Amino acid sequence: MGRIHVVMKKEDIDPSRWQNNSVAVVFDVLLATSTITASLANGAREVIPVLNEQEAKSVSKRFQHENPLVAGEYGGITIKGFLPPNPLALNRVVYNRLLILSTTNGTVATRRSEGASMVYLCSLLNIGAIADRLYQEHRTENIVLVCSGSANSFCLEDYYGAGGLLHSLIQKGDWELSDAARGALMVYSNEKRTAKEVLAETRVGEMMTAYGLEEDLSFVSNENQYNIVPVFSKRSGSIKEVKEYESSR
Repeated sequence: MGRIHVVMKKEDIDPSRWQNNSVAVVFDVLLATSTITASLANGAREVIPVLNEQEAKSVSKRFQHENPLVAGEYGGITIKGFLPPNPLALNRVVYNRLLILSTTNGTVATRRSEGASMVYLCSLLNIGAIADRLYQEHRTENIVLVCSGSANSFCLEDYYGAGGLLHSLIQKGDWELSDAARGALMVYSNEKRTAKEVLAETRVGEMMTAYGLEEDLSFVSNENQYNIVPVFSKRSGSIKEVKEYESSR
């Protein structure tokens, strides 16, 4: 029986505690993991998650022969000269392109999780696909659901997303859940509002609405929109669909 724990925010990750055969599933529902999932579903060749603006520019120069797309934000504001890292803006242009993505939380959480044997990226858009993958390949392993959070603070939308994944997983079989995992499952299972209503009432959801991103908010609230399993490879530093990578190390 596999054991599942939830980390409330990326700053709580202790890189030294990753073990062999440990599995990380990163959530940044608003917005990075939703953007990554949608970009791959819309034909992006791969996504390179970077830590900040400086690294994005450095990686862009290294891959300039591929004419990459560079998208990013810091503190919710699009970085000057970068594309907005919003799924609906990128879905129209990512086909067959390399995307370099810099975000305040989600891409950083991905990189902080690279010590795990496998690092998956999950959003509401691909909960079912991730659940299928975990059950088929990792049901006897230790799984950590990593909520990215925001600026060292807990974010409800990531915890809600983790609960959605747990809801799908327990319908497939038995798992040993930590209290943090049980809490996430309770939040999701007891919620009577729609996903869109939940996300809209979070702090980041309110910020997106204030920035005129209601359509993106509505889009990322659609559960199981895509049968996409993004996985991060530490070797290449990029994210592709799971069929491309067998291990994160």
